[in-house]
Amino acid sequence: MRLLVSCIDNGSLKEIVCNQNTDTSVQTGLQPLHVEMHLAQGLGSYVEKMCLVSPKIILLARANGAIELVQIETVAKYNDEDKKNSSLPLPEFEVSSFEVVDKLDGFTDNSRIEHLFKNSKKRTRVNDGFVTLSPMPHSVDTFFVATKSGLIHVIKVDEKTNKLSKVSSLEVKAPLEFAQLYDLDINSDRIVFGYGGEENIVKLVELEKDFSSLKEIWEAKNVKNDRLDMRVPVWPVGLKFLLPYNGKDKDSTKLNYQFIIITRYSHLGKYRTQHGRKPMEYIDLLPNREPLTSLKLIYENVTEQGNAETEDFNDIEVVTTDTKKDVMKFDHSGRLLCKFGKQDIVGASKFIDVDDQKYLLQGGFDRYLRIFDLQSNKRTVKIYVGSKIQSVLVLDDEEVEIPDDPNSPEYAKKMRKLKREQQTKEDNEEELWDSLDKRSKKQKK
Repeated sequence: MRLLVSCIDNGSLKEIVCNQNTDTSVQTGLQPLHVEMHLAQGLGSYVEKMCLVSPKIILLARANGAIELVQIETVAKYNDEDKKNSSLPLPEFEVSSFEVVDKLDGFTDNSRIEHLFKNSKKRTRVNDGFVTLSPMPHSVDTFFVATKSGLIHVIKVDEKTNKLSKVSSLEVKAPLEFAQLYDLDINSDRIVFGYGGEENIVKLVELEKDFSSLKEIWEAKNVKNDRLDMRVPVWPVGLKFLLPYNGKDKDSTKLNYQFIIITRYSHLGKYRTQHGRKPMEYIDLLPNREPLTSLKLIYENVTEQGNAETEDFNDIEVVTTDTKKDVMKFDHSGRLLCKFGKQDIVGASKFIDVDDQKYLLQGGFDRYLRIFDLQSNKRTVKIYVGSKIQSVLVLDDEEVEIPDDPNSPEYAKKMRKLKREQQTKEDNEEELWDSLDKRSKKQKK
């Protein structure tokens, strides 16, 4: 596997090449094949979001409000001279070099959110930053950018000239915890996204085709007061879409979107715009309302934006994180299915993602990058990075073939096993020919 990790402490990227079962926490465990630091710019300029444009181009959104266009060049880790001079056989894999070929500044604005956080439940001052950097649906060169302060930007990438350009900058109500694009209708050129944040209830917005303006098309409504007749606070932290409702009572004259949300106060909300502005279900996930911070979907068919290609809420599972150390998987009814790394993770997770519905990537304050297998829920990779982790990008997930050392006991054991298997195969073939010869002789008699 080849991974790119954003390190908070020094604002760098680390490229890691490793195989399954790598574990740096065990001295005798399998170690990474390659770890190298790139593009360090310091704590105030760490990479908040990464987006793969093509195998040779990535976008980096940094905490200083800049977006960089970075070119990737790959070369073999070991050349012929290295192999010739090495006493041991060397594995064959590629490593990368990174070059910033263009940069745009000014995507964030702290002045837009200073007044909002005076009354915030967050105890520390929050600076503006990126919440989304992703490709526009059905586009290869246009990208959607959203910030905590409610700024919505559209940028274009010209791969021929290696240039970035800003197409438009718009505004929505702040603050934002997320801005989720809808990409489930391949036959429509409508650009719709949902957003929300602290005391900023979920809203659906449509962008004009030329990105010149946007309009709000739907706004959620808060649930009724709790059993003590207290207002339920609003703080969605993540949203994912499902396919439109297609039941017998569907009204073709009404807006038709379905989505789920996770809230800071550990609720799982299920929404259907045809049903109304309030959620159809609002489920308590944790008994003591422990704060939750993220949302990822697990389903067999998920789009590039992480939305589920199903209209049935019962089909999906969700993964979320709290502010302590837990990474939890729930089913559609809010039943806890498992905790990833239950006895292993010791700090809050800054990042989780589901890669190709095969792996769960996790990193955060304890400075370890972990990868879990979604079928077994078991950890398959654990690597100490040496810095708090902000985000992770999978460049490829192929295993690197490790050649055997001819002088090692493992190699000798492997060869003995192969020799036994070969001998067994030859013996079976001889028995088969003997039986055929005997049968042939009997038939001649």
